[in-house]
Amino acid sequence: MAGINIYKILDNKHEELSEYLKGSYRTLGQQVIQLTVGVNEETGEILGVTFQMELFFGSGADGKALSWNWLLNAFGHQDILIDGSPRSVILIQAEDCMYAVTFGHSYFKIDQFSDKEWAFEFARRLKYKNVRTTAVTNPNSQRNRTINTYLEYENLDLSSGEALTKLKANIELPNGFSLFSEVIEIGNSIRVNIEGPTLQGIAEVINFAENVINNEEVKVKIPFFKSVKEPEEILALKEMMVRDFENDLMSIDFSEYQIYATRVVFRDNHEYEFRHRYKSTRSDKVTLESIEAFMREHEFNTKEDLLEIRVAVFEDGKSIFSTNIEKLIYYTNEESHALLADGSWYIYNEDYLQYLKDSLYEIPTEFEEIYDYSELAHDKYLEQVFQVERANDNNKGLDDSKLRKSIAQKHYTERYYNDWLVELGFTNFDRELEAIGKHKLEAMDLFKDNSMYAVKFGKSSGKLCYAVDQSLEAIKAFHRGDIKIDVKIENVYLWLVLERKSELPLINGNPDITELNMLILKNKLDQWKKEVRLLGYRPKIKINYARD
Repeated sequence: MAGINIYKILDNKHEELSEYLKGSYRTLGQQVIQLTVGVNEETGEILGVTFQMELFFGSGADGKALSWNWLLNAFGHQDILIDGSPRSVILIQAEDCMYAVTFGHSYFKIDQFSDKEWAFEFARRLKYKNVRTTAVTNPNSQRNRTINTYLEYENLDLSSGEALTKLKANIELPNGFSLFSEVIEIGNSIRVNIEGPTLQGIAEVINFAENVINNEEVKVKIPFFKSVKEPEEILALKEMMVRDFENDLMSIDFSEYQIYATRVVFRDNHEYEFRHRYKSTRSDKVTLESIEAFMREHEFNTKEDLLEIRVAVFEDGKSIFSTNIEKLIYYTNEESHALLADGSWYIYNEDYLQYLKDSLYEIPTEFEEIYDYSELAHDKYLEQVFQVERANDNNKGLDDSKLRKSIAQKHYTERYYNDWLVELGFTNFDRELEAIGKHKLEAMDLFKDNSMYAVKFGKSSGKLCYAVDQSLEAIKAFHRGDIKIDVKIENVYLWLVLERKSELPLINGNPDITELNMLILKNKLDQWKKEVRLLGYRPKIKINYARD
């Protein structure tokens, strides 16, 4: 059996890929494969597709026999011996479509030209007998990438908040089917195993995949990321990303592994070298801290220099490929429902958004107008405190503006709100910190009726996600017994006080949180819900509004 790794190339990358191959590889020959694909029912004309194939080769040094010498033979060349890292690409043109079949390490580069939707559109139309391995992305969660392995598992089950990035499975094939075996891998490419591989067989596999995509119904929902293909859209997203980085470098995340074709490259199994303007630094990991240290060492600027950094990847002491830092960055743009991953921009597909929406509907959500924050009432309270403090002899040296500022800082919005809610029956735990080793943790903001509350004001994911992280960290610590609170907890609430002009639409009298235009927050809420449930508590959300 020979593994055949097939990419479909993005329409706007045909010329760029051709130029790259001509500049980086040797051309070893061309072949033309003609396939008969049907008959015109009206005219009786035989319909065919022409596959024009060109072989590109990057050689190594003499040594052992090359495992894919059959490919060189197919283009009229003799077997060769190698001792380096040979690589090869078959570039295939079929009508208006371009494909690439990769051998050796060539897939590292070809990945960036690929249409990553193609393989998953094929996967959605297959029937599965045995799912072996899945790699999923969990955007905006603490475990943003996960690999799962299964034994005798027939269903391709994906949870809300997950997007499939790689799949290995046994599929059902038609009786008498002999193009490839039932074991298939889906990632940025389609990888199949062929007995006695030939160029004719490769053309038939491509034709089979296109027929399935164009003629078969979708059999399984697969949340995945759809490629952003328009250069103007990509440029706009990149500009927004750089602006976000300037404001908060923590927007950057680096995943534990990357997917190249159908291969998983783990971050900790390689060495790395950061390069920029002929300056370099070695590192054993690609992390936010290592990138920041590199930039500080050489006095680089986030806006101008960050995306110009290159990362060389070393395996067993040898550099196997290098890439731009942008291809390792993980970033979400909420406004456009877009994601940067592996150097490409994606839009969350409909299956992903629907899974997420259905999951959020499972979280009980409450609204009671009596708990809305009033800026007018807060100002009135601050004035009352000011009058009391003005009469205090200790404040005689302060002018009115400084005294008012001091009072406003002490009785800031969330502190005032939590104190006010004590009058309505809640117990205030705000600012009461529990020591866990050297770390101090705020267990909760409020407590009432066996329920703990994490309270946060905000109008963006950046603000509100803090409450999600605080809530999850606190309930985990409580569950482990790391913090001691003499109360019984049954419900874990996120109390979000939204700073927005319009209220959320209601479903059965309760706010519809799926209407929030905060994708990062919704992803975090989805993960929060699951983890709180696993710990044995009931996750709930309380919504209120900040009023003038």
